[in-house]
Amino acid sequence: MIHRKRVLFLVVLISAIFVVNIYVVSFRETSKTAVYRYDPSESIPLLLLGGLRGIAVDFLWARAIARHEEKKYYELLTINNLIAKLQPDFPAVWIFQAWNMAYNIAHEWDAARNKWKWIHTGLNFAKKGTVKNPASGDLFFELGYMYLHLFDHRVFKYAAYYREQLKQEDGEDNYEASLYWLRRALLHDPKLHNVLAIERTICHALWHASLCAEREENIDKALQYAELALNEWKTYHTNHPDDTSTNVSEFMSAIEKKKEFLQRLPRRDVW
Repeated sequence: MIHRKRVLFLVVLISAIFVVNIYVVSFRETSKTAVYRYDPSESIPLLLLGGLRGIAVDFLWARAIARHEEKKYYELLTINNLIAKLQPDFPAVWIFQAWNMAYNIAHEWDAARNKWKWIHTGLNFAKKGTVKNPASGDLFFELGYMYLHLFDHRVFKYAAYYREQLKQEDGEDNYEASLYWLRRALLHDPKLHNVLAIERTICHALWHASLCAEREENIDKALQYAELALNEWKTYHTNHPDDTSTNVSEFMSAIEKKKEFLQRLPRRDVW
């Protein structure tokens, strides 16, 4: 009887991996990317696992770690999606998979359009994870950080393109999205991230939003963000006067100088 159960488990698990692999391989072999979606029928093999679900998750996590170390990101894509289906209330898998798509797989493509599709898919996957895990401060933080970091022009050559695509496709500003998720993270007791680090990230997000608005020649908005960043740093310094990990005074001084510079610039209408 035990032997028959083990055989059934292996058959179902292999079937599930095979079904999803077919879909993922089609992504790898085509010259075009598309938003990653599942057909509902793909979940049927997973439903058959029943009480063997925990064993399947442990097995898949071991495989996921191995594939990550081997940099086999498309295979990792398959495994992570299976884990998300088997264990949707585990925030780590949503974080792991979102980063895999938005960073690892996006990096493999050359065209900005293809990179963006994987970044966008990764962001949406993380957002879906927040629905499944509505009290995960860590997932909220990671999503907020992605909305900040992936659109940093100093790091990503096509950051301006990503920012414009986000506006067109989702009607979102990446900095506002980042601030929304970062602030939600503070309200939900993150376990893996230091609260002070999240507060500092909010300060940095406001500062980078100001610099971005300046580059886009929206001086009024740049000033608004600069003022918000300055106030945020002041609050941080008041609440954590003994924190020596960051030179708060230096940041505030830089923002003050930027404000003075922006106030001298001529305004233009931004529609």
